[in-house]
Amino acid sequence: MATRVNESVTIVIPTRNRSATLARCLAALPAGARGLNRPEVIVVDDCSNDPTARIVEEFARASGWQAQCLRQERPLGANAARNRGMRIARGEIIVMIDDDAIATEDWLAKLVNGLSRESPVVTGAIRLTIEGPILGKHREEVSTFLSEVLSAPVGMDGVTVPVACNMAAYRRVFDLASFDETVRPPVEEGDWLRRTGVTARFVPEACVWHYKTPEEIRLRRILRLAWFRGSEGGWWIRVCVQAPIRERLSMAMSSLVTSARAFGHAIFRTCWGGVAVGVSELSRALALVGLINRGARVPTNWG
Repeated sequence: MATRVNESVTIVIPTRNRSATLARCLAALPAGARGLNRPEVIVVDDCSNDPTARIVEEFARASGWQAQCLRQERPLGANAARNRGMRIARGEIIVMIDDDAIATEDWLAKLVNGLSRESPVVTGAIRLTIEGPILGKHREEVSTFLSEVLSAPVGMDGVTVPVACNMAAYRRVFDLASFDETVRPPVEEGDWLRRTGVTARFVPEACVWHYKTPEEIRLRRILRLAWFRGSEGGWWIRVCVQAPIRERLSMAMSSLVTSARAFGHAIFRTCWGGVAVGVSELSRALALVGLINRGARVPTNWG
């Protein structure tokens, strides 16, 4: 498929208090967009107290790209930032990348070339910048909580779902539905895709690096991520999907079995990765049957 040089592209980047990381993201875009007309870049600042606006201005001046920074007056979360960027985007194709993602060479052409009438949404691979084990003895047990995506991500219905850290869609798809600003990872993209009614495709060659600091891979943070991602998934199935009680009970039992096995693995193999999996599956089971509720969770930070 030929490169879509005649279709305008807008890149939307939500950010909050990560100006140094954002600078890396922006610096990688020119090489990542090689072969295409310069895209429009919209950075939406979710009420940061760091020099985010200056970083965007410096990028625009140094690169010659059209880049602007919009500021939220109060923190509303990444989905609200994405929605605001989409509302003013002028591109026929809208690309999402997070402030801690670093584009690889020719990333954008590979991503948008995956779009088609049958699959008007595409998502690419995401690799962590950290090599080797992250926590415990099995990388794959923990990498999912840090959004490493090396194969097609699959949702509740067995279909490919996009990952907002690295995705593109025709503008008309975003006209069908915006992101639910009350929903958090890991279900926000699946929730959005479900409401659009379209099909997504995985484009593994359109890869970005996911930059993580040492602070972000510490044990306490990983376990916190595991708990909240599990509970969010269970809450979403119960409240948003409104799955029947019999189906939810079956899923909860499956999660409890997985949790018990993961804790057993953690004990016998002395593996913290098993603890993370066990915590996530336990919180998912409790949320599925309504024993815990994630609440409104209006964001004050993205941690």
